[in-house]
Amino acid sequence: MKWVGIVVWLLVSIPDTVWSQSQEVGTVTFVFQDCQARWTHQQLTLGNAFIQRQWRIENGLLVNASLRDNVTGKEQLLGASPQPSPIPEFEVRERCLKTTITADTLKAVVVETTALLVTVRSEYESYALTTFCKIFPRTSAVSTWLRIEQKTALATGTVSAERVTGIETGKWGQTVKTDLTEVLLLDHVHRQFLAVTLMDHTDDKDNLVQVNEFLLTNPSTNSWAGNLFFLEDQFTKDGLIFLKEAPLPYARPVKSAADLRQSATQFAFTGLGAGADSVRESYPFTTMTYQNGKAGRTAVLQHYQRRFRTYKADRDELIWHSIWGDRNRDGRMTEAFLSEEMELNRQIGIDHLYFIDGWQKGPSSNSVNREQGGLWDNQWSVADYWEPNQARFPNGFDDLVKKAKANGFKIGMWYNPDKTKDYANWKRDTDVLLNFHRRFGANYFKYDGVEFFTKKGEANLLRAMHRIVQETNGQAGIEIDITAGLRTGYFAAMPYGTLFLENRYTDFRRYYPHTTLRNLWQLAQFVDPRRMRMEFLNPERNQHLYPDDPLAPARYPKDYGLAVTLFAKPMAWFETSGLSDSTRIAFAKLLTVYKPHQSAIHQGTIYPIGDEPTGFSWTGFQSQTGKSEGYVIVYREANSESTKPMVLYNLPAGTYRFEHLSGSGKSFRTSTTGNGTVLFSLPAPLNYSFFRYQLLAKKNQP
Repeated sequence: MKWVGIVVWLLVSIPDTVWSQSQEVGTVTFVFQDCQARWTHQQLTLGNAFIQRQWRIENGLLVNASLRDNVTGKEQLLGASPQPSPIPEFEVRERCLKTTITADTLKAVVVETTALLVTVRSEYESYALTTFCKIFPRTSAVSTWLRIEQKTALATGTVSAERVTGIETGKWGQTVKTDLTEVLLLDHVHRQFLAVTLMDHTDDKDNLVQVNEFLLTNPSTNSWAGNLFFLEDQFTKDGLIFLKEAPLPYARPVKSAADLRQSATQFAFTGLGAGADSVRESYPFTTMTYQNGKAGRTAVLQHYQRRFRTYKADRDELIWHSIWGDRNRDGRMTEAFLSEEMELNRQIGIDHLYFIDGWQKGPSSNSVNREQGGLWDNQWSVADYWEPNQARFPNGFDDLVKKAKANGFKIGMWYNPDKTKDYANWKRDTDVLLNFHRRFGANYFKYDGVEFFTKKGEANLLRAMHRIVQETNGQAGIEIDITAGLRTGYFAAMPYGTLFLENRYTDFRRYYPHTTLRNLWQLAQFVDPRRMRMEFLNPERNQHLYPDDPLAPARYPKDYGLAVTLFAKPMAWFETSGLSDSTRIAFAKLLTVYKPHQSAIHQGTIYPIGDEPTGFSWTGFQSQTGKSEGYVIVYREANSESTKPMVLYNLPAGTYRFEHLSGSGKSFRTSTTGNGTVLFSLPAPLNYSFFRYQLLAKKNQP
């Protein structure tokens, strides 16, 4: 086998980057900030201050040799893996002819944090296999994925190989398994294993999170489907996170019977999801280390997700508004009505002008005019479909946009990309949106009606999102609707924008403040809350549909639904002109308090606290913005207890001031002993209290 080690010469001009050729023959080292890659023809090591991975290079493939938590200094692997990973859907029987290793810094998308990327390309007679290894600075995560280049496509690419039934001990060449993303030998004794099942499709689904906990003390054989798994030491509370950056299992074009098969110490993560094309790539698979149990894994997951979309307050902070929530569809989508709405929104503190479905000349299948040829697909078959609707906007958009910008509003647009032939028209679709970006400064594009059934459709949809973000230099993003269809889910499109999680309506008695709170609270353990758009409605609409319901929206304070969304991305889901004066005043009062703190809250690490929301709990959120300061919002649901002790995370022992910002309750001081317990008080059920906290004096430890 011929081996070539390369460090791209361009790297000498990149800040914080150093490369060197060691006196040790054949050893190359590449450093970027706290990240370091080091390799020979036999071994590759990649790590930073938090995590380090090491692989042997055998026949051009990577074999796991070490996984080290650099914070604790603990080695996580029991030994080298019995076979390489990632590995394609076929057995690699040919001899590797040449392996080339390169290192580079990478921003896969303009909004992403710069990462260190190591590429291991191995060439064989009939194919080439490239393994990518990626690490962000100061982040406890390493991602790997595989590119496969064959002369011909696979015979099938719809279902993963069922030969993956666990890994036997012995040399990998004796019991080769295929279609693997990762194979690790891990201690299972006195470990807690968590398999997290997430659901989207929120138009007809609730209870979006199921966490199944297992003790793996005794050797056993198991299999699980899912995107997210945890393995935690019960003594130290240190652990590992495994994340497949893919759509949810049901939505993937290439199905896999399982995502993880475990046999005693052998953990085989399966299902590349690469498809059948002659050139194809797997989904990235990311391994993370954490400490401090539940709080630690929540913090590490949030920090990792935030590497994909660098935070900018002037771009990322807004109060989204959509008139669609009052169920008039596009019936009131006119220049005059939007102008009226915008003036009322300005008074409240909402700062988003959104051109919903109906701005365009062609009607959609959801239009009040859908009988006049409403489409949900194949829009390019109709001339001028995506031109502005002159009947509704006789002056075009210019006057509205000018008024919006003068009042500090941001511009958003609804769009339903053409699904025909696997999004074959994705470039034409993005041309429309880029034109609106250049002409009107529109930077927030809601993608609706999305569905893909093939790898080509998935790839073209992601290409469209990528182009929007890349060609606007990160100014624009996608509002990624995951309410229906087969879509990208929670982890497959992280750089491209915000998740439009759900749209509930009182018209169908489907909106309850406590279920929106529950979905956000459950997801917040795993999905960064600042990535999720959460709705608040006009609580006074359709009260007749909730007769004698103790948890009806109108039973709460008028601003409670808004308060539920504050630690995520709030979305006003109503016609503002339909609000009562008292509701408008309540929203305005809370937004006046909230907006000066909005950026700080979203830059903090956000934890769900208290009990799981059920409509009858004490619950809430904490945003830790510094070592001993942050924000807390607590909700007393229909609960008879007027006080509740809650554990806040990473709260050093001392005396704290909790400054009351909004809601019921009042400011107070309290002392903690180091376990983070704080006693909260609310005078009545169905209420909330919003605080900023800070340490006044540390407690001297004996």
